[in-house]
Amino acid sequence: MKLFNFIKRQPKIDFSSEETIRRLVDYMPKFYRTHRQFINCVEFLENREWDLALDSLIELADETEHYFSEDFWRGLADSAEKMNLTDKANYCRKQIKRNAEDIKSTTPFGWTTIKFDDTHFQHHISEKLKEEWATDRREKDKVQELLTKEGVHLKSHGRSGFLYITDNGRNAEVEFELGMNGLILYFSSLKNWSLPTKQTLTVDDKQKVRNDIINWATKTKNAIEFDD
Repeated sequence: MKLFNFIKRQPKIDFSSEETIRRLVDYMPKFYRTHRQFINCVEFLENREWDLALDSLIELADETEHYFSEDFWRGLADSAEKMNLTDKANYCRKQIKRNAEDIKSTTPFGWTTIKFDDTHFQHHISEKLKEEWATDRREKDKVQELLTKEGVHLKSHGRSGFLYITDNGRNAEVEFELGMNGLILYFSSLKNWSLPTKQTLTVDDKQKVRNDIINWATKTKNAIEFDD
């Protein structure tokens, strides 16, 4: 699926060590949340053992050998310095240099990078960050106003965008991008009604959404292609 991408600069705030570590935990991609070191970190936070929580996040990155964001390492380095853990602070700052040398690009906050070779990379992205992007997108697309308007609504952002399908006050969203022969719809990833609350789509719901899109495309003469 093509990810609709809003990357925002994080404001510079002087967080305490506890606040910094909790923030890094909150924005940890789902992929790592069952990892032993992540679980350890959460337990150490509950017990107010900030230094051990910091150690666990360092070990999480080391054990996976993935490239965590520069903000991740900068936050840990600052936290370590506040706890007078100079060696750990220096180690964390070295990881920022490692990122620059090994992947030669910046990894945004809430992301991690996996390197396969010099030209092939994979990313894991925080679910919380994705939700923030979705909230921003819905505000820009004025989705709340669509909840009272039955049917299919297209909102384009250049060569990509979303179809918002409204049915009985509920809204489903299907991402698309402009292909050679029309709109490529990432329908296979549609699992839930997104508004007014997140609810799982039934098989019948999803089929109705599909039919609504087909009828809309026929009426508006939009060429569409479902990815499933």
